[in-house]
Amino acid sequence: MFRIPSLDDVFNAVPPHYDDGRVQQQVLLSREFSQLFPETIYGGRQVLWWCPRCTTPWWQTDHRLFVLRLSPEQAAYIGHQLHAPMRQDGTFHELPMRVCPDCLGAVCVIDTYPGRLSSQVLWHTLPDTASTSSRPLPTNLGLVSTTERHASARDTLPQAFLFAMAEQTPREGALSLAQMGDAMLTWQTDLPGELDAVAWQLRWVERTLPPPRADECEPLGASHLARLAHLVEPAPGMGWQGFLWQPPETLSSALFTRHPLILLHAALLPQQEPTSIFHLYSLWQRLLPRVFEAAQWEEPRS
Repeated sequence: MFRIPSLDDVFNAVPPHYDDGRVQQQVLLSREFSQLFPETIYGGRQVLWWCPRCTTPWWQTDHRLFVLRLSPEQAAYIGHQLHAPMRQDGTFHELPMRVCPDCLGAVCVIDTYPGRLSSQVLWHTLPDTASTSSRPLPTNLGLVSTTERHASARDTLPQAFLFAMAEQTPREGALSLAQMGDAMLTWQTDLPGELDAVAWQLRWVERTLPPPRADECEPLGASHLARLAHLVEPAPGMGWQGFLWQPPETLSSALFTRHPLILLHAALLPQQEPTSIFHLYSLWQRLLPRVFEAAQWEEPRS
């Protein structure tokens, strides 16, 4: 006889292929933010965000393409496709908050490396914050903004910055710092299922992590720079510069990890202006408050 032991087995059923990490992450995201978060062919996920500044929803279709200033009808259509909770009049109960690229003046993508303590932040400055594009793409979904635009030399912040931090697990103990850098630039990333955990990590970077020492770092190699150029293509006269850093393990105790931490700092800067590890560290410290602003992370409560 067919028997259901508990209603929990019906309403909290384990989906097919739940042993796959990407499926687990999608279930975690769906429970946290009440959306489907489907993966795209480029490796990102679709997300319908709410911008608290312009008070309109915007659609992140992957890591490089964003549809801004959605009309209520367009937002309702996309929200229906993503199963975002909506009222009968087409408005939303709640959407995850993120300042849109148009209001922020930059694209800010916050990811993690699933399965380990980690975070990855890609910041890409948009030179013209008054509009999303000098030539809006022809589409009935609203204004489309891509990250393929060039920053002016007078910008005070770098055109692009990549920060990454990850545990070096015991099975990776034999890898050199350069090999860990290759891995961090090729590992598959995903949206963080627990935003508070990523916020805590970045607060630690902002408030606890001291400036790097030269003997703890090494510059990025040609293979690293090539991967970064694929991520954000440099404009003429610009180039990626950066370093890998393994800070003392005693510093990571606040993050409750017993494994060494590897950090990567890289910025897209004018080629005629060689940089230093301290300059890149300072640039990232200046950018961090903007990242917290974009993600709408409040000060942690003591």
